[in-house]
Amino acid sequence: MITSPFETERILLRPAKVTDAEAVYNNWTSDPDVSKFMRWNTHESIDDTITWLASNEANANNPDKTSWNWLFVLKEINEPIGSGGVFYNKTHDMLELGYCLMKSRWGQGLATEAARGILDFAAHELGARKFFVCHAKDNPASGKVIEKLGFVYKNDGSYSSFDGKRTHNTREYFLIV
Repeated sequence: MITSPFETERILLRPAKVTDAEAVYNNWTSDPDVSKFMRWNTHESIDDTITWLASNEANANNPDKTSWNWLFVLKEINEPIGSGGVFYNKTHDMLELGYCLMKSRWGQGLATEAARGILDFAAHELGARKFFVCHAKDNPASGKVIEKLGFVYKNDGSYSSFDGKRTHNTREYFLIV
């Protein structure tokens, strides 16, 4: 299934495009505070963001995929403020939720709103009923988002950055809808 756009009250969630690179780079992928607890590293140049967006753009139109990702475009300013999606987690045999938001938009309920929309999409459009999510223990704000979404804490765990240079101790949660 291709990745289709959809809306929440304040956010348009749509597939990423390479043409979004400048806003995405300036708003969050170049910010070490945003990437601190993510699996991806801070983008050192706009070229890193272009490469990531090109991969997402190609994936959005692939009907045989295991991940769905969106940019979060704040309707009132028509600008990308974050991104997120779901991907198949082989270890848990279910979809895993992930999200990030530019720092100036933290604490406004936007991550919760976008994540709730993603979960609704996954349940209604993909037929998913079980979800996994985790957050770094050192990032309790993400844990608050997760709990607002109805996830239930199961156990501690860990994850490493894609390059293997950073490891975070985590809290792991599950949701059945």
